[in-house]
Amino acid sequence: MIDDYLVINFHEHPGDAVPARMKQMGHDVAVLLSVGNDGMARSIRMAQASPSQFVPFYWVDHRSNLAEEPQRLRRAVEEWGVRGIKFQPMDQHWTADDRRLYPIYEVCQELGLVCTWHTGIVNLGFKYELGEPMLARYTTPLPIDQVAFDFPHLRLCIAHMGGNYHYEALILAEKHDHVYLDTAFLPFFCPRFLPSISPEQLILRAVRYAGAHKVLYGCEGLWPQTILQTDLDDADKRLILGGNALRLLRLGAPESLGASH
Repeated sequence: MIDDYLVINFHEHPGDAVPARMKQMGHDVAVLLSVGNDGMARSIRMAQASPSQFVPFYWVDHRSNLAEEPQRLRRAVEEWGVRGIKFQPMDQHWTADDRRLYPIYEVCQELGLVCTWHTGIVNLGFKYELGEPMLARYTTPLPIDQVAFDFPHLRLCIAHMGGNYHYEALILAEKHDHVYLDTAFLPFFCPRFLPSISPEQLILRAVRYAGAHKVLYGCEGLWPQTILQTDLDDADKRLILGGNALRLLRLGAPESLGASH
């Protein structure tokens, strides 16, 4: 039963429906990945109201003066307890190896923050987000390779296991000790592969080549029971469902999250 496991959803977005979804799906903790300044403000409010349940991530405003972002990020860590950054390159229109982002990475590496990058071409029913066209050409994980070389201690997470770029994402996680994969939105990607593949098969492949310690449970339609249904051993299931997230985010037990913030 899922109640016997610590479940940390490493890929959630802030919203009113989140607490009910967590209860329904058996999530203990949710990492709130902010998209846009309003999204970040909501993430912070949710985390402040329920620090044992929510871990906020920062949003880099692509329309702001990026030279000021490192200092803003430091303040966000100190004042709001953010534990990482969510990048949405299809909206922000940059790739991970854009040198304008390197001062931000330096702060993240110094403070042990996680950088999560959306990857994979998606059709979400809308073609604009934050007033920007959602451009597929920015969704490949390959530029993360350069960042991983340039910042050997920066914690990098490739969302959606790369989506349609699964092979590239898998190799990067296999190649670099500090590159991780999350499982979010696999129910969208897997049926669209040719031939189609189940989320369970994709997760098992990631574990086989990159290791269970590199895989983070993320939801967006993927129930944690999907992990339990694989033939992984119990220790690996516990790592994927929550143990890896505890380590990456430098958290104690869920009930202690408030104290850490």
